[in-house]
Amino acid sequence: MGTWGPHSFDNDTAADLLVSLDGYDQPFERAEAVRATFEEVFSTTVEDMEADTGAAAIAGAEIVASALGQPLDGAKQSFDLAKSFTFYDDTVGMALAALKRVGDDDSELAELWADTDETKTWRASVDDLTTRLVAAAKAHDLSTDFDPPHPDETPEDALRAEVDRVYEDMMSEIERLADKADGDPQVEVLRHLVRKMNLIHKDITNMRYFVVDSLDALTARIDGLEKKTQ
Repeated sequence: MGTWGPHSFDNDTAADLLVSLDGYDQPFERAEAVRATFEEVFSTTVEDMEADTGAAAIAGAEIVASALGQPLDGAKQSFDLAKSFTFYDDTVGMALAALKRVGDDDSELAELWADTDETKTWRASVDDLTTRLVAAAKAHDLSTDFDPPHPDETPEDALRAEVDRVYEDMMSEIERLADKADGDPQVEVLRHLVRKMNLIHKDITNMRYFVVDSLDALTARIDGLEKKTQ
């Protein structure tokens, strides 16, 4: 990780992230790319997390803070992603949870900074970013709570949890629209459709688990029969 300073964007990994965001046409794509930096932190244990992963997450958190009106002092880039980050209303919580892991004494990035004369400056920078994220959450009425997935969680469980989170985000946004629309029938139709989509997802997921369980039971019975014939 090429580094020239202790602050959020003072490294090559952060610079690469900023360049990559310019390659997306839609704001939601940029927002997803930022959220992916946090998801990468949660995909492994603190001890196995690479320094570049931590640096990218810090840069991602800085982008969130900036987009929500809490930029680093003197920063000119405001990152026009506020609508996306308030729609995915767990983004601030994700960023805070990621910062906590990156700042753990056992993370590679923290260990690298611990061996330098600027470790206190780096720690202060992360603490300042954390404070600004909390202020941004308060200003936009967003939650700071987030329960990170465990590294040993199966891909199926992780996907199921992510779909549930997306559904909750969609319903929260629809409820806000409903409050403003004062009984607009189109909003009610949209709310009904989203609920139906969620029920269909759950039905398909439950059916998949039923099929998998049935196949496992059938495989066990076949194995038992083969042992008897040997």
